[in-house]
Amino acid sequence: MNDLFTSFATTTKEEWVALLQKELKGEPLDKLQKINKVEEIAFPSYFHKEDASNPQSDPGQLPYTRGIQSQSNEWHIATPFWIENEANTNKQVLTALMSGTTAIVLHARNADAIDFNTLLKAIGMEYIHTTLHAKTIQQVREFIAFAGKHPITIAFDDSSALSDLAVSGISSSCKLFTVDASKAQAAGGTTWQEVAIALAEGHEILVELMDKGLSIDNAAAMIQFNFGIGNKYFFELCKFKAFRTAWSRIIETYSPQHACSHAATISAQTTFIHTSLKDPYTNLLRQTTEAMSAVVGGVNSLSIYPYDWYATTQNTMFTNRMATNISLLLKEESYLNVVIDPAGGSYALDNLTETIAERAWSSFQWIERNGGIKTESVRTQLSTEILEKANMRVQAVSDKTEKLIGINVFPNPEVINNQWQTLPSAWNGLPSLVIEQTV
Repeated sequence: MNDLFTSFATTTKEEWVALLQKELKGEPLDKLQKINKVEEIAFPSYFHKEDASNPQSDPGQLPYTRGIQSQSNEWHIATPFWIENEANTNKQVLTALMSGTTAIVLHARNADAIDFNTLLKAIGMEYIHTTLHAKTIQQVREFIAFAGKHPITIAFDDSSALSDLAVSGISSSCKLFTVDASKAQAAGGTTWQEVAIALAEGHEILVELMDKGLSIDNAAAMIQFNFGIGNKYFFELCKFKAFRTAWSRIIETYSPQHACSHAATISAQTTFIHTSLKDPYTNLLRQTTEAMSAVVGGVNSLSIYPYDWYATTQNTMFTNRMATNISLLLKEESYLNVVIDPAGGSYALDNLTETIAERAWSSFQWIERNGGIKTESVRTQLSTEILEKANMRVQAVSDKTEKLIGINVFPNPEVINNQWQTLPSAWNGLPSLVIEQTV
């Protein structure tokens, strides 16, 4: 392939700026500087090659800023299900698998025993990835025993209760620990707050496992990270790149034997901050751009939750199907699964990635200096800061600085009689933010 930089005449930054000023017709150049007040980050809408910082590595190479894959940009289409009646849920799962789903995310409703033989009957677990959001350690133990060597992920709030399982010789295909940073995003936190919390919680698990005798390579292999997805396309895209870079930096500190130990496995899910029950079809548009930011950012698995997941009136068979279709469209019509790091080469996005990484790293260092993520004073301070950001988001929608179709502008003329249920608590017991409920 020819070097494109030698195929065209070189343009200096001064020439580029002069052209921009001409096009602005007297408007100041600062007009092109976009400032996100919630993120506290200025994002320039133009950049020149001279502004580029350190060149990034290729996809699939350390520090994995550009993704951990080098042959494709494939991701799992992960569909969520509530575990209620095991036989009925089994039928729903089989239908979804025949419709394009390649991973399933099972949510236990309560602490009752789960009949996995019925729940997962006729499901080829060796061909998909299965995640269990468990309520009890007994549910975890029984699921691991049932799954055997098939690829699974455990999502369970009490990481300490999982530590003994980690040293008991479980299958190498089991991601025993899920660092669920999506809860920080669901509370209204910024991209860098979410990344910082993911780094701190992940590091806490690493240290705990190594204290029990595991190597850094074995400990890192047991962890998966789950992130939420917000509506600021470029910030969300760069968030995933920033996290992979910072996580690799932490792993390097412990001198792993294998380069792949630096590679973070990331799942992403839509949350409900900007979801609307009053104008339901706008959610398909929002979720599409959110999904795009995640897959372009290089996530390994994507869960687009039905917009009515927490609604009093649900039709999740239909809304799950629509959510699955978004990923199918991004793959089969947009081919985002075959283009590795589509955002690579953008100086502005590289700069935004570095800025988010730096802010997150600074916050992570503060957490570590003050006793770690489990320290009550640290959690209280982080909660206060996240709540401030949530209030800023609400205020921006209330005064229409931030415009959300169907929520604060262009209301749906059709009256939709559907209400929100109480959402589960977000990170550290903070309320989950749903802007439609607050304005």
